[in-house]
Amino acid sequence: MNGLVMTGATADELWPLVRDFHYSRRMPSVKLHCFAWREAGGLFGDTGEPKAGVIYGLSANNAWPFDALELQRLIRCEEFGQPLSSFVSWSLRWLRSHTETPFAFSYADSGQNHHGGIYQATGWKFVKISRGDLAFADAAGNYIHGKTAYDRFGTRSVPAVLKLNPGWTVVRDTDKFVYIFPLRQKWPTIARKHGWEEKPYPKPSAARPLDELGSTQSEAGATPAGRSNFIQGNAA
Repeated sequence: MNGLVMTGATADELWPLVRDFHYSRRMPSVKLHCFAWREAGGLFGDTGEPKAGVIYGLSANNAWPFDALELQRLIRCEEFGQPLSSFVSWSLRWLRSHTETPFAFSYADSGQNHHGGIYQATGWKFVKISRGDLAFADAAGNYIHGKTAYDRFGTRSVPAVLKLNPGWTVVRDTDKFVYIFPLRQKWPTIARKHGWEEKPYPKPSAARPLDELGSTQSEAGATPAGRSNFIQGNAA
């Protein structure tokens, strides 16, 4: 597909992709850097329709360092067949050059049959498996994350939430593969500081042998995060 450009983006521009093609159907809370792989358009060629997007921001998990960035959403529309690995690599180079971020991190959700093929293709370090947290399902079977429960009720305590919602049940979130990408810090420094060691990459699922292209139910929420002013033209 010709006539494509990689640019900065706003969260509003990427919201339709998240709404229609990400399995969560929601934007992350704190979005700091948004990027689009889009059709060329507009006076400067950087305002065409986004066909793929990637969003980085702050994690809802307070255990992560405040200066690290989570790759929160990686999405594409169904007809877009370009490998997303080149797009992710480009966005990481921009972050390394234009921010002081020590490293990026992301999760590959085993519950969505993801093993992190895109992260493996772009040189991320696999460090651990994050075991699934307790969460909730409402009476209609909708999944309610523990953080969502806390935002609504001021607590994520199982007895307290179930007392407030008698029709809800407790469920356990799926395990996730955790990947790290060094940006402004070297990997040995990051590993020593956080007690991590690089582990062998997880193998693809038999049900989903490859995810390097990026599923339309991609792996790794709606206030605009602002748009960075940059563009890379003629991405093929």
